[in-house]
Amino acid sequence: MLKRKSKILVTLVVLSILLVSVNLVVFASDELIVGVGGWAVEPTKRALEELNFTEKTGIEVTVTTRPGSPPEFISQMTSSILGGQTPYDVIDLEDDAAINFSRSGWLVDLDPIYDDAFWEDWTPGMLEMVDTWNRHEGELFRIPHNYETQYFFYRKDILAEKGLEVPQTWEEMVEVGKQLTTDEMYAVSDGLAKGGYLGVYVSYLTQQAGGNPFDFGPALRESLQFIHDMIYEHEIFPSSALNKDFDQVNNDFVNDRVAMMRMWPYFFDYQESQEDWYNEDKVGVALPPKGPEGRDTFVASWGWAIPNTSDKIDEAKTFVEFMTSVENAPKLAKMSTWFLSPRHSIMEGIDVEESRLASNLKKYSDAGVISSRPFHPNFRQASSIVEELASAYLTNQISLDEVIERGQEQMKALEE
Repeated sequence: MLKRKSKILVTLVVLSILLVSVNLVVFASDELIVGVGGWAVEPTKRALEELNFTEKTGIEVTVTTRPGSPPEFISQMTSSILGGQTPYDVIDLEDDAAINFSRSGWLVDLDPIYDDAFWEDWTPGMLEMVDTWNRHEGELFRIPHNYETQYFFYRKDILAEKGLEVPQTWEEMVEVGKQLTTDEMYAVSDGLAKGGYLGVYVSYLTQQAGGNPFDFGPALRESLQFIHDMIYEHEIFPSSALNKDFDQVNNDFVNDRVAMMRMWPYFFDYQESQEDWYNEDKVGVALPPKGPEGRDTFVASWGWAIPNTSDKIDEAKTFVEFMTSVENAPKLAKMSTWFLSPRHSIMEGIDVEESRLASNLKKYSDAGVISSRPFHPNFRQASSIVEELASAYLTNQISLDEVIERGQEQMKALEE
């Protein structure tokens, strides 16, 4: 009898070991899938490796590329989530995709992850952006990991050669612009092609005029009139910009065809890639010229979110908390500007003067010129309306009065 019990006990122990082994194999192969843009795959992998994420948490991660185009990505996620599934357990979301998913009720509330001490690490401007673009019906549906503001770049060498100061207001931009513009070079430019380019510049100027472009009010009227005047009356802004994207404007800037421009921070990387061209005496960054109501520039961001159809929500929360913690945020920012923001821990934890992007982000943040991006709950559709009508006016197909009238009608229809 004792012998039989011993055999049973041994059998149970062996079975237990086998079950544990099976569970370990299943856990090891049951990886957390993190979907990021193609440009962010390597920075994210590096971050996880250097911070020993798997060693510290026991969670294996596969970092994969999600569709880069918001419409394509939205389409992919819609079909998956409506089927009760998701190709990713954590997703890195831009502003417009985040708004789409949050209003559809597809994202997990991240508020329980964070305490008051965590939010004390964020500047007032960042908290405003979180409330505007990352909360819906009281829930935190996305947590930003970067803070991409726009900068006013100018050709330091060209202005110095002509003995000109950097313009501080819209009016000065015109005055300085007339002295800068030649047969070979325009004073100022931006990407004004439809498809997400024109809408950025219109929103940027409309905020400086004290309004939101989606209202189709006096501030939008003033900003569009200003662009139109720069192109056709003052002739300091190229009409060809209406067919250009940001990369083409960057190319014009480094090839002496443009002296001043508003641009996203990836120009810092672009200029440094031009090894035979760039030096400290060629490019300056100034605060944005002041419009009728202020110097505003606005910020865009990417951030982590968790689809509520994931079957690994607890592991996903561990990932998000790890990648945004006060302890790890400065380490990540040192590794890649993809994780750079003006959080207190980051600004104190990295050598700001060593990085052109970090030093200028701090300058803009300290000056209080960074505002939240103009918001609309149907952001993509509303932006298309602004771009279509603004483009028609700037190519002299319709009047400014028609822009405002049609825009108000279309926005009203969008909200119904």
